[in-house]
Amino acid sequence: MINRTKRYVSPITLRILAVNLAALLILAFGLLYTGEYERGLIEQAQVSLLAEGRLLSAALAGGGTRANVNGQPILVKDLSLFMLRKLSDRNPLRTIVFGKDGKMLLDSNQLVGPGGAIEMVPLDAPYDSWPLDKKISYALQKLLRFIPTRVRLPKYPQKLSNISNYPGMYDALRGNSSTGAWYGDDGHILLTASLPVQDLKNVLGAVMVQRSGKQIEEAVHDVQERVIDLFLWALLTTLLLSIYLTETIGIPILRLAAAAEKVEQSLLLKDSIPDFSYRLDEIGVLSTQLRRMTVALYERINAIGSFAADVAHEIKNPLASLQSAVETFSLVKDPAQQQKLLSIIADDVERLERLITDISAASRLDSEINHAPKTVFNLAKFLQEVVKGETENLGLKGKLFLDIEKNRRFILSGNEIQIGQVVTNIIQNAASFIPSDGGRITVSCRMQQDKIVVHIDNNGPPVTEGKLETIFERFYSERPPTERFGMHSGLGLSISRQIIRAHKGAIFARNITSDKGRTEGVRFTIILPAEGKK
Repeated sequence: MINRTKRYVSPITLRILAVNLAALLILAFGLLYTGEYERGLIEQAQVSLLAEGRLLSAALAGGGTRANVNGQPILVKDLSLFMLRKLSDRNPLRTIVFGKDGKMLLDSNQLVGPGGAIEMVPLDAPYDSWPLDKKISYALQKLLRFIPTRVRLPKYPQKLSNISNYPGMYDALRGNSSTGAWYGDDGHILLTASLPVQDLKNVLGAVMVQRSGKQIEEAVHDVQERVIDLFLWALLTTLLLSIYLTETIGIPILRLAAAAEKVEQSLLLKDSIPDFSYRLDEIGVLSTQLRRMTVALYERINAIGSFAADVAHEIKNPLASLQSAVETFSLVKDPAQQQKLLSIIADDVERLERLITDISAASRLDSEINHAPKTVFNLAKFLQEVVKGETENLGLKGKLFLDIEKNRRFILSGNEIQIGQVVTNIIQNAASFIPSDGGRITVSCRMQQDKIVVHIDNNGPPVTEGKLETIFERFYSERPPTERFGMHSGLGLSISRQIIRAHKGAIFARNITSDKGRTEGVRFTIILPAEGKK
């Protein structure tokens, strides 16, 4: 039974969507990984920051110094602050200056007044005043921070007046320049450059310039937003395609399953299987095969019903004869008459036994045909053995002949026993019809393109016109007048046709007519597909 529980989403839709989303997510994650792009922006920004730091260092060395008592230039806080204020309009950097002794001289973010130093920190506009698109962008930035798609940077050390807490400043006092990239206390990128302040080769102090990396983050975020926009459009397309695939795959399959269930419940609905043969895909193939299977099943069931009716009809005749003979036997007192009735009863029992045996063999035939092993064999050699055996068994020496086309290979794939049963059955039928004097049966084998054609000719009486097809029906028997009634069940040729059809072949009969229009016998023709090379 088909599970008819109501589902809001088809299981096959979920599977299709899962497969499509898996590939889409992998692609999106790959595009969202902007580490190399961000690293390139940071390196470019560090080069620029280092160049600006060199200009600032040169300015401090030229305008922020004063000669000491020994006539040597030293950095002076007031002059350095004046120089920084003079450059502040052009330079939005945070600048921290240390003297040669390692003590901080000034910090451009600190205002010095009567109450002490006050640090200036740039603040964003209040969140409530942000437009909606900026709020969405900010929330998206927060979310993306949980995804490992960015460059990993160390945390910037705590800012103190001690020079050891400022990266690269010790090296700057030794005359070396360096750059760094960090995450600040606010979680944003912070770029630093540490440089010596020197007069020629005389180091006067060290300066650190800092710049916020928000522009880099915004550039990276713009790329990620575009990727996410693309992902959302792709996701929408994937959802629509998944629904489309469900409509074109899942729903037709459910219709086919529902139709198959109806056929199971009522064989009268054999034509209810939907026809999707116009579709040039697997659904079309499935629909076509289901329709063919249903027709074949319907024909098989009809054949079984017809077979059962035919069996009942054939058995009824000898049973009626038996019943009549038994009832008469009790009334007849003449021993001769009683003996005659006993003979009739024996003949009817023998006929019933023959019928039951043949019917049993016919009923097992389908299973035997489907499960019998098939081999590749030489039909010409096999026919030689069959003809030789039947010549001895039936005493047909001088009457049974074999004519095989020379220099040809007759390779056949099938069951030797079943093919032998067909040939033997036709030969035995022919042997019962040919005249005792001058009778002749010829078995010939020829190739016609990729088909093997076997003719079994006999010079017996012709088949009645209009009966050439009827002789292959079940229980039909047309025997010689000299043969005792009931010796044949009429299943032999029917079984032969069933076997040949199972081997993808054909069998038929026709009367042999001479050039003068005279009937000279009957020909049975068997056509089978050849296997391999000829």
